[in-house]
Amino acid sequence: MVQRYTSLSLTSLLPIVWGPAKIQMEQPTRTQAQRSALSDSRLVNAAIRLIVERGTEKTTLRALGETAGYSRGLVTYRFGSKTGLFKAVIKSVSERWLTQMQASVEDRTGLDAILATTSGYFEFVMRSPEDIRAMRILFHQASEPGSGLDDIVNKVHALQREQVARWVADGQAAGNIASHINAESFAVRFVGCIEGLTFFWMIEHEGIDWRQVHDDMLAQVRRELTSAAGD
Repeated sequence: MVQRYTSLSLTSLLPIVWGPAKIQMEQPTRTQAQRSALSDSRLVNAAIRLIVERGTEKTTLRALGETAGYSRGLVTYRFGSKTGLFKAVIKSVSERWLTQMQASVEDRTGLDAILATTSGYFEFVMRSPEDIRAMRILFHQASEPGSGLDDIVNKVHALQREQVARWVADGQAAGNIASHINAESFAVRFVGCIEGLTFFWMIEHEGIDWRQVHDDMLAQVRRELTSAAGD
């Protein structure tokens, strides 16, 4: 079965008012691919809301269909199972984060790319809190035996670590990251720190000065990656 989990931005055509008469422009007919992409996007967004509001246990395919306004048959056809649905959510949120990261990093490499990614992630958390909450809930569930989510979560983390490690290597080649830094070790600690901070944000959102945390993390990353060995 081929599954598509893509987002589509559609602009509605509004009625045109000309004098006393209102002329309604005809809505262009969507292609099958466009209709599928739109329903996928609506289903994933509805699933994110259900996960955040009700938890994974009560996020059923039936509840998703009712919330999004689609039949259970369509939901089952698209995702197959709750595990398939949860994987689609993880994939969708990961793609949204990738878009944010690319916008933040632009053509930067090395140390500048890592610092830009750090700021970009804080911005993404604050701008898309439901996405982040749903993702962390599913990441936590992945640690449970038989969840069926460990493979996709491991893949997401592996890709994140590989990207950070490449930036460290690029920075070392360019001379703006200290040569003694172990790229793989730093990448593990960097991704782990982001995960831990996100957990604190979910639990203690109101009690922490996140702007200060952001600034201190930037300073810490810069200090670690540029300090001479033994400092």
